[in-house]
Amino acid sequence: MIYNYKLTNEADKDLSNIFDYTENEFGFNQAVKYLTDLKIVLLKIYKNSEIGKNRKDLRKGLFSIPEQSHIIFYLKEKEAIIITRILHSSRDFQKFL
Repeated sequence: MIYNYKLTNEADKDLSNIFDYTENEFGFNQAVKYLTDLKIVLLKIYKNSEIGKNRKDLRKGLFSIPEQSHIIFYLKEKEAIIITRILHSSRDFQKFL
């Protein structure tokens, strides 16, 4: 049974960078809304870790799910979902994973 989700340091930095970029480009309210939307998906993953796509092409045990312009990557562990990265869909995923 999975009890929670955790962000890696990289994923935490990803969220911070996403917020900063969105705020600079689209304003504070849009940045808050975008991060809220991302965090809703994190809760969906926590509630049902099977909703993501298996990304064994990138790394064994890795899953992903898209949210707007970003892809959330995660691992399923016994007692937690580990959010490894939140990357823009245009990124070279192998370089950052």
